[in-house]
Amino acid sequence: MTLLGIDRPLDTTQVKLWDERDLSNCDRRREHLEILLCQKVQKGEDPALCEKVLDYLYLSAFQQKLNRITVQKEKERSVFASLQQVIITSFAILGMFAFLAAASNKSVVRSPGVIPPAIEQQVN
Repeated sequence: MTLLGIDRPLDTTQVKLWDERDLSNCDRRREHLEILLCQKVQKGEDPALCEKVLDYLYLSAFQQKLNRITVQKEKERSVFASLQQVIITSFAILGMFAFLAAASNKSVVRSPGVIPPAIEQQVN
């Protein structure tokens, strides 16, 4: 096959042998399976098992990407919801302070020891 530079199916000088060190990462395993699939097709063997494994690897990689995207979106939603709760809580606290300040101002005006001048003139 000219795509991989393989002239004969058993040409081990051009194709790396299966080595466990090279299979430690998913991309390397996929690459080796693709090479094995091409060799099986070239030999005339049934490549169905290799195709199934490659499909599984591609789909699992796609699923992992989708999961990462979903997790990222959930984190963003969580951060937004937390920020929204902080803002609502802070406005509620500010509203309580404003209400208490207004109530305390009215109570100072209505205290029995202090009579407003207009009422004092009416009483006299």
